Amino acid sequence: MEFLQKFIHDGGATSILLLSTGFVLVIVSATRLYYLYGVLKPAGDEALQSVSKFVLKKEYTAALQACNAGQNVPEYEVIKAGLLAVDSGREAMKSSLGAATVDLMKNCEKNIQIISLIASIATLLGLLGTISGLIKTFAAIASDPAKKAELLGLGISEAMNATAAGLVIGITAMVVHTLCTQKIDQIIGQAKKTGFNLITLIEQSER
Repeated sequence: MEFLQKFIHDGGATSILLLSTGFVLVIVSATRLYYLYGVLKPAGDEALQSVSKFVLKKEYTAALQACNAGQNVPEYEVIKAGLLAVDSGREAMKSSLGAATVDLMKNCEKNIQIISLIASIATLLGLLGTISGLIKTFAAIASDPAKKAELLGLGISEAMNATAAGLVIGITAMVVHTLCTQKIDQIIGQAKKTGFNLITLIEQSER
């Protein structure tokens, strides 16, 4: 608390905006990282092979039951979408697989743009605080000599605090955004691969 009070006192008005931005970043980052790395779970090769055997034998009900046994598994959601539409024709199944992948992508990318926006905003707020501090510094040069040293110190302190805070928040946001987008690409890529494999398995089972 003492650090925050000192930061707000030394950082000026911009420090409040930077703290608010950092607070939003912490909340959004925590929820997104937890969802992508904690909630969503990969099916695993053995589990997918087990489902594949059911599909090859045209035991679609057993395959659906195997998928329902796993919670928050993206590959299973794609497989279920495809199997539920298998009797409607190949095109309908492909459309269902595409829709399931799009829904998965939307869930994964939720609030990701906010993190990217914070990375830009924090840097600009840091620059704004730097300029504000420099303005106060230059104004102090022409002030009363008795107060010049104090005013110069406040101006320089505001500029440096704003610059440091803006860079820290901006860099953190960029790192989190990269971690999230890499995980999303991995999840969506695996989901698409699962969908293609499902189509191939069903075609093999019908030969």
